[in-house]
Amino acid sequence: MTKFLLTLIIPLVMISAPVFAQSIGGTVKSVSDGSPIPGVSVTVKGKTLGALTNSQGQYKLAISGENTLIFSAIGYKTLEVATAGRTTVDVTLEEATSSLNEVVVTAMGIAKESRKLGYATTQISAKDITATSPTNFASALYGKAPGVTINANPGGATSAVGIQIRGVNSIGYQRQPLLVVDGVIIRNGDANNEGYWNNQKIGANGLLDINPENIQDINILKGAAASALYGSDANFGVIVITTKNGKSIKKGIGVDVSLSGNVEKVSTVPDFQTEWGPGYERSVNMASFGADDQGWIHTTVNGQSVKYPNFRSYAQFGPKMDGSDVYWWDGQMRKYTTQKNNWKQFYRTGSSTIATVALSNATDRGSYRLSFTRNDYQGIQIGGKQEKNTFNLNTKYFVTPKVTLDVVMNYVNEKVHNRPRQIYYLTNNFGGFFSPADQMSVFFNKYQTSKGYKWVDYNSNLDVEERLKYNVRAKDFLDFLWNQLANKYDETSNRFMPSATLNYNIVKGLNLRGRMGIDYTSFNQETKERSTQPISAGASGSYGTVSNNSTYTYGDLLLTYERQLSQKLNATISVGYQARKEKYNFASASTRDGLTSENWFSLSASKTSPAQGSTSVEMLLKDGMFGILNLEYNNFLFVEGTLRRERSSSLAPGNNTFVYPGVSSSFELSNAFNLPAAVSYSKLRGAWGVVGNPPDRYIANQVYSSGSLDGTPYLFPATSGFGNKNLKNEMKYEFEIGWENRFLKDRAGFDITYYSNKIKDQITTLGTPSTIGSSSVLRNVGDMRNYGIELSLYGTPVKSSHFSWNARLNFAMNRSKVISLADGLAQLTLDNKDNGSLYVYAKPGEAAGSIWGYDHMKDAKGNYVVGDDGFYQIDYSKLVKFGNIQSKFSGGLMNTFTYKNFSLGVLTDFVWGGQVISLSRLYGTGSGLYKNSLFGRDAEHGGVAYYKDATTGKLTGVGAGVDNGPKGEKVYHDGIIAQGVTTGGEKNATIVEAPQYYRYHYNWGGYPGSGSNITYKDAVFDNNFIKLREVSLSYTIPSKALSKLKIQNVTVSAYGRNLFYFYKSLTGLDPEEGVGTGWVSRATSVGAGNAATRSIGGSLRFSF
Repeated sequence: MTKFLLTLIIPLVMISAPVFAQSIGGTVKSVSDGSPIPGVSVTVKGKTLGALTNSQGQYKLAISGENTLIFSAIGYKTLEVATAGRTTVDVTLEEATSSLNEVVVTAMGIAKESRKLGYATTQISAKDITATSPTNFASALYGKAPGVTINANPGGATSAVGIQIRGVNSIGYQRQPLLVVDGVIIRNGDANNEGYWNNQKIGANGLLDINPENIQDINILKGAAASALYGSDANFGVIVITTKNGKSIKKGIGVDVSLSGNVEKVSTVPDFQTEWGPGYERSVNMASFGADDQGWIHTTVNGQSVKYPNFRSYAQFGPKMDGSDVYWWDGQMRKYTTQKNNWKQFYRTGSSTIATVALSNATDRGSYRLSFTRNDYQGIQIGGKQEKNTFNLNTKYFVTPKVTLDVVMNYVNEKVHNRPRQIYYLTNNFGGFFSPADQMSVFFNKYQTSKGYKWVDYNSNLDVEERLKYNVRAKDFLDFLWNQLANKYDETSNRFMPSATLNYNIVKGLNLRGRMGIDYTSFNQETKERSTQPISAGASGSYGTVSNNSTYTYGDLLLTYERQLSQKLNATISVGYQARKEKYNFASASTRDGLTSENWFSLSASKTSPAQGSTSVEMLLKDGMFGILNLEYNNFLFVEGTLRRERSSSLAPGNNTFVYPGVSSSFELSNAFNLPAAVSYSKLRGAWGVVGNPPDRYIANQVYSSGSLDGTPYLFPATSGFGNKNLKNEMKYEFEIGWENRFLKDRAGFDITYYSNKIKDQITTLGTPSTIGSSSVLRNVGDMRNYGIELSLYGTPVKSSHFSWNARLNFAMNRSKVISLADGLAQLTLDNKDNGSLYVYAKPGEAAGSIWGYDHMKDAKGNYVVGDDGFYQIDYSKLVKFGNIQSKFSGGLMNTFTYKNFSLGVLTDFVWGGQVISLSRLYGTGSGLYKNSLFGRDAEHGGVAYYKDATTGKLTGVGAGVDNGPKGEKVYHDGIIAQGVTTGGEKNATIVEAPQYYRYHYNWGGYPGSGSNITYKDAVFDNNFIKLREVSLSYTIPSKALSKLKIQNVTVSAYGRNLFYFYKSLTGLDPEEGVGTGWVSRATSVGAGNAATRSIGGSLRFSF
């Protein structure tokens, strides 16, 4: 550690040291206004020798002889100038209006001109990332890269964000793209969400620790050829992040300050009906709960006659809300009126503040940037908050004319209190439904007693005075509040990511680069669950700790030789080695059977001793040798070939060595031919490559447990799952071609890519017969493919001295198909809802993710068949396809309008095609919660008038104006006649009560043997939307107005994120309210994650 700290300190000290006896120097200025440009990289072509311009745009280099200097800076066109014996070389740089000469960072941290790339990438600038001050960079990528889909968990700054590139690339082991920061692979992963019936916390993933304010740019490597050098880490693409380095806008140390803040509120409220309160159908209310025919239950309290609805009911078919006085379940009299905003009242107004201060400097010997960012976040869900501190140090030091050293260090300290939870319990669980008549203040007052204990049920003897007056349904909602407001779940993480890169120019054309990095995370969680009752009633409460440490140790070595073979042909060959070791330490301990003393949070307080606990250590090793050959012909034809040979410890010997080749080519038509003047630039490209996807560590191992029988030891397979020593790596073979064109001096252009891939040896877990002794086994089960188109259209429709309008449309289409599965497999089950009521399959010939279930029974003419009871019949003899969870199209439209010092950015993104599953919607309709359950409830809502025969119980319709049946029976107006035909083929005329119609047709349980009338087709919805994702308006104060204040680059901004939908096919819910980062879970749990939000805020940026 001491040596590493010295590595950090020495460059900072030496950067400011004076340098003498330089052989060549000069000044770099801007073409537009003649101002000096600090932080320009000045390198000698063919060598690693270089310098950075200082605050005055000046540089010096110790070179002699004839050389070519390369001047490059972010936002400017790269310039090459021959020294021609001069000792002073002054240059001016043009601002880059296109990416023609843009230098991008590719695989293995190798910088290349984008025009030489034979594969598709997307470059995202710092300005595009930070325009709306997001808490993580991934949330800023919506719609900005064709073929890249973002799935942010609706839990705010502490919740994971998923990234998907070019569709689904693994049926059973889809992962997140590889994250590479300043050349070093770091930890990311998927959200580690709890199961349905567990504590429901919305988990995080590693990318949340990458501070957007420290990012210089992001390059997204999409295809196999682009990422083949990363081998088995790159099946799902690579996100290459370059962080900001040092520069100064003035002589000496420069300071950049960024301040932002926003508020976030619930953006989508379920379309609840607001007319009827709790209760079942009339017959159930009266027979089972003693209610009258309107749903009122009458009783006497303190000698006074009172009434109340059936609070025990999850359904909302009770009395109509009429403003009458009701004896509530907390013992208070209240008006029985609609609480139109009770869903929003459950949430709060969230807030986020971000403050960044960065110190930077650049001299001819190097540069540094030191920054600190403070994030404070409070989400919309009650009880939680986040505090995050991020430190970043980025240094570059020219040790000698031939040696440069780059040192980068990131440290993140984060504290999360009561991270948000999924709302399964409230939307997908009948024990969590609350009524449109419920006041949130009642729940907030009753989740705990005045003595600080958990709420007391109606039939408990613990606290007669404070117990609930009735048996209420929404007890899980009370539990939700107890967990979030009474209990404490505190997480503390410390993440340290240092790296050092040494470049050595051995001789002209021969360079050696060595890099080492560490990603270490220490995660600690402390759980304090309060005592729910007095100790005299029994031990309760719990205490637990979790300690997880992970360490990524990374290193690579790259030797590169460049040679001009002829006047027109240049060759560069590189060989290298890369290795990574991952180590995970897990430890947990918790009390058992309650605490011996109320709220004594210690393992020593465990009622049952000793406290329970576990520890484990896991490791993963990967290494690989690779080679790269680059050929350039006459500055218009570029060819690259790569080859990687890799080993991974996650598979058994014999199957753990892989070879990943790649080849690509770029042919610049505009340099090879004299194209029409209107064509500014034209390039064709093509690429082919191979990448892989191995299983997680250890799961391929064949594991046995030990036992004994009559003293004789024996081994048997582990019950949780059996490995497979013959398991192979998933391998993706991908081909792509592309065409890029720009016109009218770069005023317009397009970039189109077609890709096609095949992923072989798909890995998944299959169930096994019970006789084997293990519940499942891993297998390679088949092949799948994707093909698609990615298109970017961009241009400047209007450009004048004061006003400009820039537009970019990104569009992507992806089609997927399962080609084959292993013998004996008709399909793979990816998800199973409610005991087989609905399946998500991967079936040969279809895109993975097809939705299958049981549909209504139909006659030969396609009419729905209605049974004698008046309810639809379900055909359980066959499964029917209802859709697919993969979308067909996605993209975004970005418009930027600039008028003098004002800038307005508007981003709209869209997703089209595909379906989502929302059990929330199905259950809510059957429970009478949603507006779509209003039809038929009374005459105003189209209800059929009928009376119930006192003898037969049959419902018989009557005409308008009839108040009584022939025997004086009361006439009701809440009848519905299901549209269809009887089993005999006649038009159905049987009347059923509206509450029965909804409860029997939209509820839990539409599987064979259930005897229900429910089809889960009613839980499947089209997923099409167009969303206003971002709007930002900024104003940069003219520098002349600030000259006396000695501050520069002052920009004031207002912004909004996730503002509203122009259109969405799913009504009453937000299609982005899914759970997790997995492609299946996201689409099959809409409405169960957390409420979606919109954010509005502002920012201030300035420098001095």
